[in-house]
Formats: sequence, C-alpha cells, structure tokens
Amino acid sequence: MFWNDFHFDGLTLAYLATGLATTLLAFGIGRSTFRGQKQWPRFVCTTLLFCAGYGLVVFSGGLKTLLLGWEIMGIASFLLMILHREFKQGISAKAFFIYRLGDVGLLLAMWASHHLWRENTTLISFLLVATASMQSSQLPLSSWLPQALENSTTASGILLTTLTAQMGVFLLLRTYPFWEHQFSVRVMIALLGVAAAALAAGFARVQSSVKRRIAYVSMAHTGLIFIEVAAGFKSLALIHIAANAFLAAYRLLVQPPLVAAGMGGRTISNSRTWEDRLPKKLKYTIYMLYTKEWGVYSRLSKYLRSSHHLC
Repeated sequence: MFWNDFHFDGLTLAYLATGLATTLLAFGIGRSTFRGQKQWPRFVCTTLLFCAGYGLVVFSGGLKTLLLGWEIMGIASFLLMILHREFKQGISAKAFFIYRLGDVGLLLAMWASHHLWRENTTLISFLLVATASMQSSQLPLSSWLPQALENSTTASGILLTTLTAQMGVFLLLRTYPFWEHQFSVRVMIALLGVAAAALAAGFARVQSSVKRRIAYVSMAHTGLIFIEVAAGFKSLALIHIAANAFLAAYRLLVQPPLVAAGMGGRTISNSRTWEDRLPKKLKYTIYMLYTKEWGVYSRLSKYLRSSHHLC
C-alpha cells in the first residue's frame, strides 16, 4: 500500500524538529529581506516546495519515496540558488552539476538493489555512500556548497547549509542497518570524513569570503559527522547535526569581518602557533595549496570544459 512507503522513528523526529526550526528562521529572514519585492512570492513558493520534498525524504520508508522527495528538494534547492538572479551575474553550472550528480548514484543504487541484491551488496553500499558524499558536499566533489552559498541570499543559504547538505547524512543513517556489518564500507565513510574535515578546515582559514568560509566550516563538521556515523554513534551524530545546523544559521546571520577578527586575534596572542614554527617556504607552500584548494576543483573544471567541447 502507499502508506507503507512512509516511516516514523527517532531519526525522522530529529530531522523534522531541526528542519522545522531552521525553515521558520529562514522564512522570517526572507520575509524581512524580500517583503514588498517581486522575489517574495517566488521565495514563498520555493520554500514550500522545498519543505514538501524535505518532508517526503525524512518520512520515507524506502528508496522510491526517498528519491521522489530527493528530486523535489533538488529542484527547490536550485531555485533557491538562483532566487536573486536579477541582482547577481549568475551562478556557476558546476554547483548544479555536482549536486545533481548525486541523483545518478541513488538511481544506480536502486537499480543494483533490484538486480544485484544477492550478488554484490557491497556495491550497493558504495553507491549509497557516494551519493551521500556528493549530497553533503564531501570530497572529492565538494565544491557545490561553497559556490551555492556564495551566490545565494542569507535566507536561501540557511536552507542550503543546514538542511540540503545534511541529506547525505540522513541517507547514511536511514540505510545504516544495511551496511553496518560491512567493514569496508564503514572504513570508506570514516576516511571520507577524515579527509573532508582536515582539508575543509584548512580551506576555511584562507577564504576571503565569509559565506565560503561558513560553507567550508559546515563541510568540516559534516566530515566529523561522517566519522561518528561510521563508528556507530548515531545519537551523537544527530546531536552534532542539529548543533551544526543552528551554528551555521547563526554564522550566516551574524557575519564577522574576517580580516579584522584575524588581525585582532593575532595582536592579542603573543604565543607562537605550530604554523609559525614551520619553515617559511613550507608555510607558503601549504598556504598556496589551501588557497588553490589543492587543485581539486580546477581539475574538475578542466574536465567539465573538455567534456562540454567534446559534446
């Protein structure tokens, strides 16, 4: 029956409470920002569409229902990215491409669950992990969240950072009974989390844009959540998800000046950090690597441009 496709448990309740609080906050910020402008009706309709997709995802009891809500959330998220296109020069197609690429992994996981259930369950788990990694802006395809957040309003950014980016973790938690006994899958999730947390923390420190820094900080916290999920600490992961969501929303609402804060911190502290003890050439090399984001996104951009020319 249709109602068998829905499920309610503690995971649903946790995501529902976090989603309700952050959506009301985003709606209030959007009302003060767009009230009386032509973007206001568009923002209301897009937010309602986003909530419908989010509700389908968190109440889903199977991959089919989850995919339906996933697609609705994807469309609404893209509409939130381009909500203020009259005031911006546009948003990079790379952000939308990487975000939507996660749908391919989910579709392949659904296909494999029907045809390869008994032959290769590990492949299904790896496809689910890849989908969750791309949705939650983890490595190696993690550039969609900084770009989307940089080109969006504060109200849209709250929804993208706190809810859209956490759907990958929800997918891991919802499918946890399927892969919890597969050691290789748990190791893969943990390694993805360690890599994302380490690199994103460095990326955040060299950003000149406040929104990009917030996106990378959120990405680092999501990497830590991946580690908690892989270790089996599901309750801790849910607490971390809620805390990260509210912290990201607070940072978007209260955006401090990066340069002034950094200079003030350096002036007050007279102690040398571990970075100051590094050789000057090594310190500059590390700084340049993090500034260029280790070349991950530049290589992806070259690949996308070459694929576009071939087509």
